[in-house]
Amino acid sequence: MHHLRGEVRGSGAAIGPDANSGIGFPRLYDLLVLILTRGRDRSYREALLDLAGLAPGFQLLDVGCGTGTQAIVAWRRVQPGGSVVGVDVSEKMLAAARRKAGRAGFDIAFHHADAAQLPFEDGSFDAVTFTTVLHMVPEARRSLCLHEAARILPPGGRLLLIDYAGPVSERGHMSAKHGLHGQFDLHRLREPLAAAGFERIEGGPLTWLGLHYLRGVRS
Repeated sequence: MHHLRGEVRGSGAAIGPDANSGIGFPRLYDLLVLILTRGRDRSYREALLDLAGLAPGFQLLDVGCGTGTQAIVAWRRVQPGGSVVGVDVSEKMLAAARRKAGRAGFDIAFHHADAAQLPFEDGSFDAVTFTTVLHMVPEARRSLCLHEAARILPPGGRLLLIDYAGPVSERGHMSAKHGLHGQFDLHRLREPLAAAGFERIEGGPLTWLGLHYLRGVRS
C-alpha cells in the first residue's frame, strides 16, 4: 500500500524551481481530447492501460492525471483490491478529477504534487504512468522525474511513458508537430531511463494521435 511522505502540498504552493501551474482549463481539455480521439476517448485510455499491464490488486500512480479520466478507467482495471492515486500540478485539473471520481463513486486520491518531488514513500506503487506529461517538463528536470518514479517503485515495478516522438517531418497527426509537442522526442529518454534504474526498456509508436510509448521495469 502506498504511504505519503511528509506533507502533501496544499493549494497555491510553489512546486519545484522550474515547474509551471499545469493546464488550467479542464473542461476545454476534456473536449479537446474527445475531438482528437474522434469520440473514442475511452478506447484510447484502455489502449494505453493495456501497455501498463495493470491487473487486479495493483497499486497505480498516475502522474499528470489531469481531469482524472485515465485514473477512473484504471481504477476499474485494478479491482478488486487495487488502488489508484493521481498527482498533478494544476489545482483546477485536480478539482475536476475529484468531482469525476466522486460522481463515479470511486475511492481515488488526488494530490497536488510535482513529478520531480513525489510525496510518497519508497516502493509504494506497483506501476507508474506518465501520459503526455514529460514534454511539458523542462528538460533539466526530466531525469529527476524518472528517478522519482524509480524510487517509488519496488524491483519489478512498471513504468509507462506515453508522449510524442520521432522526426517531426514523419509525424502524421497535427497535434504531434507543433509547439512543445514537436520539440519533444520520447525515445531520447531511453538512456536516462536506464540510468534511473530501469531495465527491459522497450517502446514504439501507437495508433493514437501520433503518440509513442516507452516502458521499463524497475531493476
